[in-house]
Amino acid sequence: MLSTQLHSFQIEKRSQGIVDALHQRIDPRVPPTQDSNMYRSMSLIEIAREFFDMHGENTRGMSRFEVAGHALQSRAGGMMGAADFPSLLANVASKRLRSLYDENPGTYTIWARRAPDAMDFKAINTVQMSGAPQLLQTNEHGEFKYGYMRDSGETYALLTYGRIVSLTRQAMVNDDLRGFDRLIQSFASSARRLENRLAYAQLTANANLSDGVALFDATTHKNLQTGGGSALQLSSLAAGRAAMRVQKGLIDEELNLAPAYLIVPAALEQTAYQLTSPNYVPTRPADVNEFRTAGRTALTPVVEPLLDAVSATGWYLACDSSQVDTVEYCYLNGSDGPVVDSQPDFSRDGVSFRCRLDFAAKAVDYRGLYCSAGT
Repeated sequence: MLSTQLHSFQIEKRSQGIVDALHQRIDPRVPPTQDSNMYRSMSLIEIAREFFDMHGENTRGMSRFEVAGHALQSRAGGMMGAADFPSLLANVASKRLRSLYDENPGTYTIWARRAPDAMDFKAINTVQMSGAPQLLQTNEHGEFKYGYMRDSGETYALLTYGRIVSLTRQAMVNDDLRGFDRLIQSFASSARRLENRLAYAQLTANANLSDGVALFDATTHKNLQTGGGSALQLSSLAAGRAAMRVQKGLIDEELNLAPAYLIVPAALEQTAYQLTSPNYVPTRPADVNEFRTAGRTALTPVVEPLLDAVSATGWYLACDSSQVDTVEYCYLNGSDGPVVDSQPDFSRDGVSFRCRLDFAAKAVDYRGLYCSAGT
């Protein structure tokens, strides 16, 4: 029994060394480990032979193509498991995918709020509470009057997105780890682009909220500016700030909101940075720009090229999500980002890697958002 446990431990230790060595080959920034050093100079075919030797399989006499085919179609106990070579590659892919995914966050993460992970795919109900009722003076007998609070909310649900790509036997024989890495990079980039699209679609789609009114509405929500004065400039920023300041809560309580982010398409990047630059020194009090960095209502520019396809002149203001709800996003519990798994692909003579992403984004309150058409 003890020898079996030691053997299993050694297999796990050597398998982790292979994973670390392959990870380091595709990402030189990864530091080597003691267990990975012996595999660093091995090709994929040599590593596959070593892998099978660990599990008691003899590959002597097998050609490189036969080893590759056997490795990519291997199964443990009739199903995919830790003793499968494709699972080992999927482990490498997961490590690399996570590092790439974390290094390139979408711009939506700057201003949108991450909600708690969802436990399942059921509808998610968000609730916005009003402020506490106004405190009233008591009479001489100390009688307190009852007040009330109101709530409202939005509903949305997680959706699953995914794609499948294959690592072929030829790529493995050719020791094409660069191609394997490009595959992983494409998954990481695709996941981030998808999240960005879904988050910004909450702004550009201007869909109705639960009150039956579009997210940006000039009459009811009072957070939409159109016409000649809406182009990105100090006067239109001031108009947007003023509109957000006087937004009322669910029981008409004053919220005194202030914008924190200026969200613009790439076409307005230069203007946005000029309006928020701390380098401009005015010569007259009337020229003071309080939207600059370190100003009283400083704005952080967020440049998103996705917006250019909808409007090259439109721009948005958003409050900090700690001040008021704006757009929130969430993942499935335990899967905060893309996940990779693998299975043999008999139709392509290789192994297929599936990337899955469970994600949702939703505008949950209009009060902390402002849109200007810029025309």
